[in-house]
Amino acid sequence: MTTILFLHGWRSVPGGVKPTYLREHGHVVINPQLPDADFAEAVRIAQAEYDAHHPDVVVGSSRGGAVAMNIESGTARLVLLCPAWKNWGTVKTVKPSTVILHSRVDDVIPFADSEDLVRNSGLPAWTPIEVGTDHRLATPEPLEMMLEACRLDADDETIGDEEDILERDWTGLCYTAALRWACDAEERDWVVVHGSVLSATVGKRIEHSWCERGAFIVDLAMPVGSRIIEREQYYRVVKPKVARVYSVDEALLLALKNRHDAPLERD
Repeated sequence: MTTILFLHGWRSVPGGVKPTYLREHGHVVINPQLPDADFAEAVRIAQAEYDAHHPDVVVGSSRGGAVAMNIESGTARLVLLCPAWKNWGTVKTVKPSTVILHSRVDDVIPFADSEDLVRNSGLPAWTPIEVGTDHRLATPEPLEMMLEACRLDADDETIGDEEDILERDWTGLCYTAALRWACDAEERDWVVVHGSVLSATVGKRIEHSWCERGAFIVDLAMPVGSRIIEREQYYRVVKPKVARVYSVDEALLLALKNRHDAPLERD
């Protein structure tokens, strides 16, 4: 279960469509009333709620996105919906793990504002996710995308810990498996690698995904008991050719943007 601090927009109120949707899908949602007339007070209220509840995710809609950017949010992921950062507040950048959902045809806050925000933040140009047909993002597709963004860091209780991941059958799911390991491993500096390997089973090179960290590889397509491998041995035996390497946050955001685990296209 994820704890979410939801910060509503200007002239909006708690209990709207979006926080209700998150709550109906099993999340704990803190949804304070933010004053329209006093941005500093809105930030103060949001900060107090964050400090009291330490949410996993902070969702900010429109003006609420600007509020979210202007609080100290620690390690919580920011999910910004058409953020109105040019209209309110002094913060002009976001942290790398931030998810930005915005409609290309938003007639209230231009999509270009989110493009400027990622440039200011030094994030890849593909970071803003185009979704929805208006500013509200209250139709099924953007609501589902918001929900998925809030689930990015949630533990999958059906999979379990590292030992469970290492023992599970991942046949035909190498891309999903690599992403799962990188997300759930105790160390957060694993990278997800996409490329190809020489398969002894089919006798030819196949598209594949695995994880790397220093001198070690985790390849969940290998037999149980042989899935953590020394990098030198792995490269000698299956002769991988690396096509792309992704950090955990980059892989998660691209999976969300592309709506699948692989291949993860940056364009």
